[in-house]
Amino acid sequence: MVSKEADIRLGDVVVSKPTGDFGGVVQYDFGKTVGQGVFERTGSLNKPPQILLTAIARLQADQMMETSRIPEFLSKMIATYPRMQTDFTYRGQEQDRLFDAASDHHGLQNTCDTCDISRQVSRPVRDRHDPVIHYGLIASGNQVIKHGGTRDKLGQELGILYFEMEAAGLMDNFPCLVIRGICDYADSHKNKQWQGYAAATAAAYAKELLSVIHPNQVDETPVAVSITNCEISTPNGKYAFMMSFLFHKFSSCAILICPS
Repeated sequence: MVSKEADIRLGDVVVSKPTGDFGGVVQYDFGKTVGQGVFERTGSLNKPPQILLTAIARLQADQMMETSRIPEFLSKMIATYPRMQTDFTYRGQEQDRLFDAASDHHGLQNTCDTCDISRQVSRPVRDRHDPVIHYGLIASGNQVIKHGGTRDKLGQELGILYFEMEAAGLMDNFPCLVIRGICDYADSHKNKQWQGYAAATAAAYAKELLSVIHPNQVDETPVAVSITNCEISTPNGKYAFMMSFLFHKFSSCAILICPS
């Protein structure tokens, strides 16, 4: 996703956080068409439970003073599972290509080697390739966004940092926090090259987030409907969370966390 307010790169992480109008996730294609063809969005989705909002606020504050542990977790992942290095490590700045919104992908191949490089957006080189964490609004809908113009129009209208297709159907069934690794720019140049690494960075952020939640806070939190499919143990206790990342390659690398 591209935002004028945030310098978002492939491999970065976006965390859903409530804004003045939305609870962190907006169902951008749900509503009605009114006078003069204007689309009016209706309804709203639940915001994450307070225990998770408190945790991300604490982590935000900690990371202003200290380095994130995400690089540490990624290094440990490769050391423990060396075979993951091929698909789940940083792809390189030269492979992080952002084209202007009007530039269409050229050819049928999954790379942009034959795309018009004169349409590539010039951005400052980062000193480090560690992922940056962005907090804000995630848009969820029933269709894949692969069009730069549509992406920018909705992004400017609603302040969206990321587009995806899974969260809207879950947010009202149980309270959760959505964490996404950025694997494409929601345009015609979309491909799967960055999915593995984006999945890993999102998972690493989730692990760091869980480390700042005390078990007593979990005990005092109402239990969500038991539809999660995985449980892990951390030094601070057990947490259940539903994940679509790592070990299973599919779209968008989402993590949806709920306390259990």
